[in-house]
Amino acid sequence: MNGRILITGDKHGTFGPFFGLAQRNDLRETDVLLIAGDASYVWREDYHANITTLQQLFPGTVAFVDGNHENHALLNAMEVSLWNGGRVHQIGSRVLHLMRGELYNIYGTRIFAFGGARSVDVDRRDDGFSWWKQEGSSWWREEEPSPDEIAYGQRQLETHLGEIDYVITHETPLMARASIARSKEVDPDYPLPALFDRWYETLSAAPRFKKWYFGHMHVDQSITPKLRAIHSNILPIGEETTLPWA
Repeated sequence: MNGRILITGDKHGTFGPFFGLAQRNDLRETDVLLIAGDASYVWREDYHANITTLQQLFPGTVAFVDGNHENHALLNAMEVSLWNGGRVHQIGSRVLHLMRGELYNIYGTRIFAFGGARSVDVDRRDDGFSWWKQEGSSWWREEEPSPDEIAYGQRQLETHLGEIDYVITHETPLMARASIARSKEVDPDYPLPALFDRWYETLSAAPRFKKWYFGHMHVDQSITPKLRAIHSNILPIGEETTLPWA
């Protein structure tokens, strides 16, 4: 069975794009929609209503990498299962969290997923208090990948380098930021953007690699032929013709 793989960016718990998508497009049960982080449908303990609405609006499967605006405590407490060759947190019957460093074979397309990012609107005091956010209720330290998760992602990348078609992350490779008007500060002790530069350089020479999609920056913009920021656009993966929703 074959279907479409679609990709979009940060949704922050909104449903407007899904209403518009359903009204203006022929959606199918075989469609898979990937979200490049900050889906934010799992935020409070009563998130189940969000998942029900999502599954009512989208007939296929919704799968997202985590961003820095997710309830990581809830996500990490969920059942882990296998989906298309990689581990996922099973949120609903057709809603999945793609875990960090996993490789998925979706309709013959191999996708490497690595979620997480550091929030810039948090004062990281030891007591977890911030003027903007409170640890455990509006931000979680697990938003940032751990050294073990990074090491696992590195091993997966090296082992499967010749098999990867696409990469989906929330965080932005460091070199892409110079091309994006919206500025987000990168703390000196935050290694992920620079690490992603190295991963991108390695992947660029790999035989199957086609494109890396990232969210986080709230722009829809091609950085290089193989690197693209995704936000409100909803695209068939590997293509630039957007599905109308607004």
